[in-house]
Amino acid sequence: MGAGKSTIARLVDYCLGGHLGDKEMTPALQSEFVSASLTLRVKDTELNLRRDIGSTLIRANWRYDNEQYEVMVPSRSGDGEVIPGTGIEVISDLIYVLSGRIPPKVRKSKIKEDSDLARLSLRDLLWYCYLDQDSMDSSFFNLDGDAHTHKRLKSRDVLRFLVGFHQEKVSELEVRLEVQRSERLKCEAGAQAIQEALRDAEIATNIELEAVRHALSQKLSKVELSIASLRADMLTTKPHAMEGLQGEARALGEEVSAIEQSSRDLREILLRDRSHRNELLALSTRFRRSQSAREVLSGVKFVDCPQCGQDLPPRPTNVCPVCGLVHLENTTGVLDEVSVDKDMDARIAELADLIKRHEAALQRNERMLRETRAKKHSLDEELNRVARNYDSAYLSSVLESETQRAAILQQLSDLSRIELLVQRIVELNERVERLAVDEKKTRHELREARDKAEGDTQNLGRLQTLFLDCLLRAKLSGFYIDDCVEMKPPHFLPEVSSAGVGNLAVTSFGNLGSGGKKTLFKCCFAVAVHRLATEIGALLPSLLIIDSPMKNTSERINRAQFEGFMKMLYELSLEELKDTQFIVIDKELCPAPAEYSRSFSSREMCPNERDKNPNENPNPPLIPYYKDK
Repeated sequence: MGAGKSTIARLVDYCLGGHLGDKEMTPALQSEFVSASLTLRVKDTELNLRRDIGSTLIRANWRYDNEQYEVMVPSRSGDGEVIPGTGIEVISDLIYVLSGRIPPKVRKSKIKEDSDLARLSLRDLLWYCYLDQDSMDSSFFNLDGDAHTHKRLKSRDVLRFLVGFHQEKVSELEVRLEVQRSERLKCEAGAQAIQEALRDAEIATNIELEAVRHALSQKLSKVELSIASLRADMLTTKPHAMEGLQGEARALGEEVSAIEQSSRDLREILLRDRSHRNELLALSTRFRRSQSAREVLSGVKFVDCPQCGQDLPPRPTNVCPVCGLVHLENTTGVLDEVSVDKDMDARIAELADLIKRHEAALQRNERMLRETRAKKHSLDEELNRVARNYDSAYLSSVLESETQRAAILQQLSDLSRIELLVQRIVELNERVERLAVDEKKTRHELREARDKAEGDTQNLGRLQTLFLDCLLRAKLSGFYIDDCVEMKPPHFLPEVSSAGVGNLAVTSFGNLGSGGKKTLFKCCFAVAVHRLATEIGALLPSLLIIDSPMKNTSERINRAQFEGFMKMLYELSLEELKDTQFIVIDKELCPAPAEYSRSFSSREMCPNERDKNPNENPNPPLIPYYKDK
């Protein structure tokens, strides 16, 4: 008791995105905990995770396609992709991607058919993979009526998904419906925004646009008549405008060159910063490997020369037997790994902020460059037109009229754009109508698919059978082979009734009087869920952590109960659940049978006594040197 057994499971969960609240932070963790590291295999990839105390980020390190990756991934709430183009925003996404699986999606609202979709994250699935000690006898996988509403609905979603109520066809139709609905809402919003903009400009219909175009055409005709009249009159001329246009063109050309040079400089800076950041990440990994190698070799006693293999000559105790130099009192060159990691993380964060600001500056430059080039292109066209008639007295005399003519032509060009906007409104409304029809059709197909999926209760019946089998194999008192298990949607709480009694008296997690029975009842259900997931190939991590299955139960008085439950786990781990990893934390050990062929390891842990040397404890606690509470 108090050796840190449950803390091991909590730290595994912490590395997978779990929380360490006040009740999980034991006195030992409060005084000694710095970070937790976890190594796991996801499909064919070895993934290393490390999470510091109080941090919302997890350092993930893995190798894929002969390329090493090391990124900081948010534990629960993401803010964009951490690796562009992968969809990885949180640690749950990373594990789904490495396993080659698509995250399942369910509706946020169970009432509205047009509700948005929400993914079932790894955290939701882990409710059926990690049975923690605190809630072992107080909550049945958050399916109870007094559980938090959001958690209860999510837990139901996981069960519905596992028993096949949420089949691939349903998932596909739900995704299609969400895409159609989102596209329809986007088209409606776009058409409404354009309509409001035109209404503010007091132009809303094609008839009004045609009236404006007619008025501008009449005005253009008058200006062209005026220009023709001035052409005949060569006596009155006005100053030429070509020099002013040339000056403006040169200024814009210099501005374009300056912006282009600035953009090139920013790209070079971004390249250096990204390279620097990647080098820091690589150095961090090499540093930890170097420190590990130093610690491993620090206790090695050399008898033969590591270079040539010959026996080393005898030397005084204060002289190194290999190099022959006098030992230093203090070892040099050893750095504080925690300090280095903190400094490295701070520098990486600074570089990330610099990269973000430089990228924003580069985007601003690109936008300014496009606008300046467009302005210069327009000015060059005007300058070419002026240059063709450089020596024409006509151009100088009709400059003012030409300006008016250019303004009217610009208005007509703008009017054409507005007409495109009006046409766009028509197109968007037509698309909204088509999407509404498609959405109605998809909703009808989805309703039929859901009814068909929920009508197929084969997997649900199989789960009920497996659950009763687990209760019997675990030798839980009061349950018999002729009992009947029912799990009625939508709550899915298992209820067991005796043969011949019917529904007059049912047994459920809530009315089990014994805390020990509640614990084993919940454990057997979790084992049954994993058995079903293995049979039908459902998406569920092949890991089951059970913290104190014999909580509230004596292994000595209830010996048959203790051995029956553990025997069931041993047998299933050799048969149906041979690919599942079991981690069981309990007060006593039930040894594996002699013929047990799977890998098996056990660790006994006892707290240190304050008046004794921790090194004398043959079964040290999680923190070997810790002596307090």
